[in-house]
Amino acid sequence: MKKVFVFFLILLFFDACAIKNQNNFSQSIAITINSPFLKMSDFGFLIKENQALNLEVYHLGQAFFNLKIKDKICLNAVCYDKRVFNKKFFKNEYYDDILSDILNAKPLWQGKKIQKTTDGFKQNLKAKNYEIFYEVSKNKIIFFDKVSRIKIILNYQG
Repeated sequence: MKKVFVFFLILLFFDACAIKNQNNFSQSIAITINSPFLKMSDFGFLIKENQALNLEVYHLGQAFFNLKIKDKICLNAVCYDKRVFNKKFFKNEYYDDILSDILNAKPLWQGKKIQKTTDGFKQNLKAKNYEIFYEVSKNKIIFFDKVSRIKIILNYQG
């Protein structure tokens, strides 16, 4: 009886550990970013861990770009307030979580002017300081701001 109880405790321990890791997700991607701040086209991983989002990009097998989004946005261990990062990276303040929404394939501005497609959606958004085309499909995300000349393309691998 004691052995059954110990076995049950061990099983419960491993089961509890497995539950904690269910919030983790990793996806290999090909990414292209073209902005006045950064130009790159390489492969990497998009990792979602609990409330954090981490984009790791590799060049010649070496990690050279690490973007982490949580309460702040950290680029290669240098952290910025989200609005400050947006101003620097996008040349526009937009709203705080726009980069997180793009990387998570969520609609921008809470779905404003959204058009459903067969395998996703697209948005065409215009204001005095931006003109954005944003498209999310099964294997691809495209973000393009004509005014700021920012382009982000994510192609999911595998």
